[in-house]
Amino acid sequence: MRPKLCLLAPNETIANVAKEVINENIINSDVLFIIGNLTNQGVELAKQALKEGAEAIISRGGTFLRIKEEITEIPCVQINVSTIDLLEALYQASNFSNKVGVVGYPNTIYQASSIGKFLRLEIIEIAIEDPTVFPERLIEEIGKGLKVIVGDTISTDFASSLGIHSILISSGKRAIYEALSQAQDLAVLRRKEAISQQRLYMILNNLSEGILATDSEHRVTHSNPATERYLGLSVSEMLGQHVKAILPGKHHNDELITIRDQQYILNLEPIENRGVMNGEVFTFKPIKEIQDLETKLRKKLHSRGLVTKFSFKNIIGNSQTLSTCIQKAKRISKSNATVLITGQTGVGKEMFAQSIHNESPRALGPFVAVNCASFPESILESELFGYVEGSFTNARKGGKMGLFELSHKGTIFLDEIGDMSLSVQAKVLRVIQEKEVVRLGDDSVIPVDIRVIAATNVDLWSAVNDGRFRQDLYYRINVLRLEIPPLYERDQDLILLAEKFLNQLAPNIEVQEGAFTPLLDHNWPGNVRELYNFIEQLAVLHEGDRLDEGHIRRFLSSNTRSKEISAIENLRNFSGRLTDAEIFEVLELCHGNQTAACEILGINRSTLWRRLKKIENK
Repeated sequence: MRPKLCLLAPNETIANVAKEVINENIINSDVLFIIGNLTNQGVELAKQALKEGAEAIISRGGTFLRIKEEITEIPCVQINVSTIDLLEALYQASNFSNKVGVVGYPNTIYQASSIGKFLRLEIIEIAIEDPTVFPERLIEEIGKGLKVIVGDTISTDFASSLGIHSILISSGKRAIYEALSQAQDLAVLRRKEAISQQRLYMILNNLSEGILATDSEHRVTHSNPATERYLGLSVSEMLGQHVKAILPGKHHNDELITIRDQQYILNLEPIENRGVMNGEVFTFKPIKEIQDLETKLRKKLHSRGLVTKFSFKNIIGNSQTLSTCIQKAKRISKSNATVLITGQTGVGKEMFAQSIHNESPRALGPFVAVNCASFPESILESELFGYVEGSFTNARKGGKMGLFELSHKGTIFLDEIGDMSLSVQAKVLRVIQEKEVVRLGDDSVIPVDIRVIAATNVDLWSAVNDGRFRQDLYYRINVLRLEIPPLYERDQDLILLAEKFLNQLAPNIEVQEGAFTPLLDHNWPGNVRELYNFIEQLAVLHEGDRLDEGHIRRFLSSNTRSKEISAIENLRNFSGRLTDAEIFEVLELCHGNQTAACEILGINRSTLWRRLKKIENK
């Protein structure tokens, strides 16, 4: 949009010259012309033009002086007197007297004095920098014999009223063109500055950091709304105050200060120009807001896998053992202490972990689950702690945030923690104790606020005795212990779960009453997970739309024999140290026949007896 200029012309002649200049030259502005005797009306007309959107005002002589004093919102540009314009006016004045009064600014008077020498004129200098003094000065000079003056509209009108000759200095095209060009440049510059100021104002007002600027004497010159909010002070209360009276504590970069019982981190930057200090800019922000922003950023960048799917209402069962376990888990939820969840494979340890998280004060934070048995040691370490760029071969450019960092303000679930190597255990222990993480390849410490829930299906204390698990870590994670009951202790829930699973997977199959009773004859070593898999197979392989007890019994018998054969084949080549869980699994597959179990395990009866006795005495 083109700038809007206002030209206050004292007469029609100057207005017409200005119009000719605009037609003959490139003036990329819209010009409003106001013509007339502006002695008394100039300021009011200029103010009206300002209201109508004028971005610069052009005038001359006394009218310009008055407007410049009254209007400061927009640029005011004077139409200067050119040498030719002054020469013509002086030449006309010489027809009346060789003594000529020149009314104007110092630069106009200096030019007139120089030109007057060539025209053999005596120049009487009458400055109009102070319009209130001009009338008395002119009357004084008339008393000394002055008969003619040269000046602007106001001065020539006043001189005429006193009965002496007056010559109006006209304004030529060059002077008017220069004034229009200058006004246009100033209007464009002012518009750019206004946009820049508005942009800066919006930035400062929308910044969440508090900002204070000071002068060379450390007194406040600027602030933003965040500063008012944090300090509880208005702008008027801060301006002119010494910064130490407003910001307590030491003033250094990354300094912690306390304001109104809340901690802030403070930074400052000097305002320096050619080696001279002209003040400082202070920025400060509540630590809590920084932590909250970090949490939001972490959740936004790594949203995958950070949300839970289960709560206590998703845990199915009416048995007393399960109800007791759920009530204990709900009490555990209210604490921030580390939790160790134990139980056989497939009992739903992660479901309980998610439910505890959802019932806790951290429910709105991230939930990060990691299966410690599913990663090799080196990969598990980089996944848990993260790494910086170049820390190892094939490290991601820019590094990577670890799972502990992702869990900030939330919960991390370390499933199968017993399979973690001793070296990784040592680092996990430090995170739990110190609440801080160091990325691989880095030496900087990253504070984290997390709750750890660990889970295992093996006897960790045996692992401690065998040197496979750190005793100090065991005590750290075993603060609150939750044991999930196996499915064989929940006969009351087994049929309920089976019915629900089948209804989810094959809602069109009609189940006769008592159809699932044969399920009670099986021990379900894989617990709920095994039961779900069994029902899923049943839903896919069963032919027909009705299901009775006979169908279940036949399918269960076939399915169990198949699993036993597969398990025995997998265990025959076993060469490592047997775990308690594996011994029990083989005994269950052999229906308690210890001789058959020993054959599969590759051990003698006495060894098996000692292991069982040791387990019994734990």
